[in-house]
Amino acid sequence: MFATIFNPESPFWRRTGSMADVLGLSALWLILSLPVVTWGAATAALYDAAVRHVRPAAPGGFVRFWSTFRREVKGALLPSLLSALILLLLAAVLNFFAAAVLEGMAGASLVLVAFFVFALLPLGGICWTFPALSRFTASPLGALKVGMQLSLAYLPRTLAIDALFLATAVLGWLFWFPLLFCPCLTAVVWSFLMEPVFRKYMPAPEEPDGPEEDAP
Repeated sequence: MFATIFNPESPFWRRTGSMADVLGLSALWLILSLPVVTWGAATAALYDAAVRHVRPAAPGGFVRFWSTFRREVKGALLPSLLSALILLLLAAVLNFFAAAVLEGMAGASLVLVAFFVFALLPLGGICWTFPALSRFTASPLGALKVGMQLSLAYLPRTLAIDALFLATAVLGWLFWFPLLFCPCLTAVVWSFLMEPVFRKYMPAPEEPDGPEEDAP
């Protein structure tokens, strides 16, 4: 029993390490997202670490996070700013229509529902952009274009991804403590939806050459 407890490779320590990774990576993502211009690189880094280390409960999640963040921080500056502006615009318009509904304006409820449905596509595009950036090389505007294309091409998955994003945002807005773990857990759940799609566009690994035949 004691040998199992003190073995760093035991299931107990692997689960404990995973919980520490979830809390620590969520905190890193939150801190590095505050400047806004770096939130895209932080999201790419969080997703990459979640897929490669949190899901399989493997060590090295923080090293992977920093490595991906440093690699993507420059290329993600413009997508971060543009996506932040899109989110602010969507939030402002949504707030306007919601206020109109509360004031009892005729037809406001229908317009609000229609706008909410419309907003799911650009929101999904943003959600796809930075995980995709952690997997593929693209120009700043190309990354956003890929995100929007994936949002349309895989609409059922996009709706589920949007729902997770909105649930995390609402919980973080209403209560502070979900921000301690929800960002990383959201990235983990996203990976089950996104990774099968990303694998379709990744180059197949090269098969090793067979053994060379001896010349006669």
